[in-house]
Amino acid sequence: MGYSDRAESGRAKLKRSGSSRRPLMTAQINDRFRHDGIEFSVAGISEGELFDPAVLDLKPSMASTACWRGYQVVYSVLDRHLVVANLHVKLLEEEVDGYIRKEGPPINGVSPTGPAEGYDFFNNHYEGINYHLEYTGGLLLAHGFIEQLYVHMGFHPAWKYERVIELLFENGVLVNEFDHSERMAEIREMILESRTGEEDREMPTRDEIRAFVERAFDRKYRL
Repeated sequence: MGYSDRAESGRAKLKRSGSSRRPLMTAQINDRFRHDGIEFSVAGISEGELFDPAVLDLKPSMASTACWRGYQVVYSVLDRHLVVANLHVKLLEEEVDGYIRKEGPPINGVSPTGPAEGYDFFNNHYEGINYHLEYTGGLLLAHGFIEQLYVHMGFHPAWKYERVIELLFENGVLVNEFDHSERMAEIREMILESRTGEEDREMPTRDEIRAFVERAFDRKYRL
């Protein structure tokens, strides 16, 4: 079932449309990670999901074809502990003639603000919540996306960025940090060289297409 946005009585409301067309797959917006004064993209997570909004009784709705899951997180390290610094999420509740914005509950004493003026993917913005996470594993943080490597689907992998660092956590505490930028440059060169003459290849099979889609929407990596 498709939906279209419109404004009514000063609040965002969604009306059901008659179209049964499925939205096109789109490159997904990444979570962000503020570290050492730089805002990185979260390009890899070694152990499952880093954050699940359900633990805070949040049920996101699809915000856009560029954000199927309906939320975006800004992480940071506070006193060496991994935290959710900011959270942007789309929450809806149903009325007789459509859907309206649902205000989320306070998190760490912080209530959400509404959508920004103009077009906004999200309608609940939590700023400065500093919600602690007890995550154990590694994160790949990437900065400086190489525009020539853009693909209109999923999350972009770490090798498509100029700078890549890895942070290791134990029970949410930062225990180590590595710079993998040179290694990623080598991987990028290898991948691009392997694609030379790709225009002469045969059309991919259905299984190859399915595998590509699954990889595009999966940010897992192995330590």
